[in-house]
Amino acid sequence: MARSQELQISTAKRAYRNAKEEGNRQEEARWANVIGDILKNRGEYVEALKWFRIDYDVSKKYLPEKQLLPTCQSLGEVYLRLEHYKDGLIYQKKHLDLAKDANDLVEQQRASTQLGRTYHEMFLKSEDDHYSVQNAKKYFKSAMKLAQTLKENPPNNKSSFLKEYIDAHNNIGMLEVDLDNLDEALKFLTKGLEICDEEEVVEDDDGRSRLHHNLGNVFMELRRWGKAREHIEKDIMICKRIGHRQGEAKGYINLGELHYRVQRYDEAILCYHKALDLAKSMEDEDALVAQIDQNIKTVKEAINVMNDLKKEEQNLKKLKRNMVIAKGTPQERKFLLLQNSCLDRLIEKSAMIFAWLKKTV
Repeated sequence: MARSQELQISTAKRAYRNAKEEGNRQEEARWANVIGDILKNRGEYVEALKWFRIDYDVSKKYLPEKQLLPTCQSLGEVYLRLEHYKDGLIYQKKHLDLAKDANDLVEQQRASTQLGRTYHEMFLKSEDDHYSVQNAKKYFKSAMKLAQTLKENPPNNKSSFLKEYIDAHNNIGMLEVDLDNLDEALKFLTKGLEICDEEEVVEDDDGRSRLHHNLGNVFMELRRWGKAREHIEKDIMICKRIGHRQGEAKGYINLGELHYRVQRYDEAILCYHKALDLAKSMEDEDALVAQIDQNIKTVKEAINVMNDLKKEEQNLKKLKRNMVIAKGTPQERKFLLLQNSCLDRLIEKSAMIFAWLKKTV
């Protein structure tokens, strides 16, 4: 896999140099974009950004305005992955404006999807950002309408726009999960899987993996642990088979979360370490690594609290026995106070665990 990618990038860089030497600006920009795309798919977002900027600068300086469509899309995507949301929005909005000027429904659909994803990510990173969530809904709904129109009236024979239509169901379902509208989320995500089955989409499809991922989240919130695990494991297996390391890492984070919720802490840590290995194998997934590290820390804290809880439970049993023996003696008040203190500590530890579980919902 690595050797194949190195060969790809070496070939692309040679083609880029030849185009630049010949002064073929269109090919120079195209190959810069190809190189950026290969690097992006390897998780090397910072290096990818450098090549997408070359594509943008060449296209803006030498080529017709419509040639900026793919480069704006690429820049918007990589800025989103780097969590540079303001920069991402600049190019995504430019992408949408250019697509509208060209009356290009395909690019309008892509731009709307990307804008929805960026606003959704901004909402997740905020405390209560109503502006971002409204925009995420607006753009996701627009993307779904455009995908349906393109699916029913494809502009050419090369694409059915089925994939985009399925992804649109996933995106709206994902947003509804984060808004705690679980019934609505279940409706959109289940519909997405039904479309996959009706249209005979292959099992190892990244669109299916995303639907399984988010269905795992829905069933986790509904505390239907068996169904949650079924979907999460399907997501992981698909990502593993298609070589989607970022998706596989996020799948293991989901599975770790499931184990954490049902207090299987050893299994949770094992899953998080698998996710961490995958995230570290990608060049610029610092945010994902930080998230996993925090999850591991939380589980370890929970293990310590659970151990303390068990000790306090044993202590309480011992104090109860002593209370029976000390009843009617001068020692009775002492053991009563000790028992009350022990109960207070038990309540405090239980409240901590409950707060953590609630926080992860």
